[in-house]
Amino acid sequence: MKKLFFVNLILTIIAFVFVSSITSIAQETTPKLVDTNWLASNLSTADLRIVDVRDSVTAYWLEHIPGAVYINPDAIRWPDQGVPVKLMPIKDLANLLGKAGINNKTMVVIYSEKGDYKAPYLLWALDYIGHTKSAILDGGWAKWKAENRPVTQDYPQITPTSYVAKLNKNVRVELNEVSSAVNNNSAIILDVRPADLYSGEKGNWKRKGHIKGSINHFWGLDLNDDGTWKSKDELKKIYEGIGVTPDKDIIVSCGQGQMSAHTYFTLKHILGYPNVKNYDGGFNEWSNVEGMPVETGTNP
Repeated sequence: MKKLFFVNLILTIIAFVFVSSITSIAQETTPKLVDTNWLASNLSTADLRIVDVRDSVTAYWLEHIPGAVYINPDAIRWPDQGVPVKLMPIKDLANLLGKAGINNKTMVVIYSEKGDYKAPYLLWALDYIGHTKSAILDGGWAKWKAENRPVTQDYPQITPTSYVAKLNKNVRVELNEVSSAVNNNSAIILDVRPADLYSGEKGNWKRKGHIKGSINHFWGLDLNDDGTWKSKDELKKIYEGIGVTPDKDIIVSCGQGQMSAHTYFTLKHILGYPNVKNYDGGFNEWSNVEGMPVETGTNP
């Protein structure tokens, strides 16, 4: 009897270790871009927090993905030394995540309307504070609704927690670093705004145009008509065609860091480029600083 007890105990331990290892592997290999099938099958998974970052909280009130917590996309952008919008201070971002029930071990899946740049901006912010367990819902809310997936008006039951940020400076760049890269020609500056903003034909800044030496690639060209990302092979061809290759240091820029976060996500997490940084000050900051060189015209 005693022998049988120990045999069962050992088998139980082995089974527990096996299941734990599978769970761990599954967590480690979760892609950064998940589809609607993946999310639908993981809605009840422990330690998963879905974050809705659509523009309007009224859309969230009307209906949202079950279990999703709402974070207004502008809530994580604060003024910084006169620049109207940059990423909020890290300690405040950590506090916000804790209020949303997110700790360092939580798997975070983010969605916005239809393949726009708000979800990638939050994921970039998570990258910056060292949170690696994150993903974006490919196609966003529009694809989820089009497929008649489950929705709700119920708010999730949230237990506030604490979040400890561990800064990852390899994904963000500041004004002085961009200036150095421009002066030394040490990185590709990729401006992902629409072509008429890049050229200086349009724009709300006191100096129109683009950062000197930057090249233009509109972020929306990375998407299919339904808001999903194009295939890895298609994206690879697009970027290599304009000289943006994985062996180079790349700084992505736009007006205020959101569009560029979308391209950061494409390069960093879909194509696997190792050295990609987002300039969230963007042309909004650059154009307002006298002495920072601005050019007009089309791609060189």
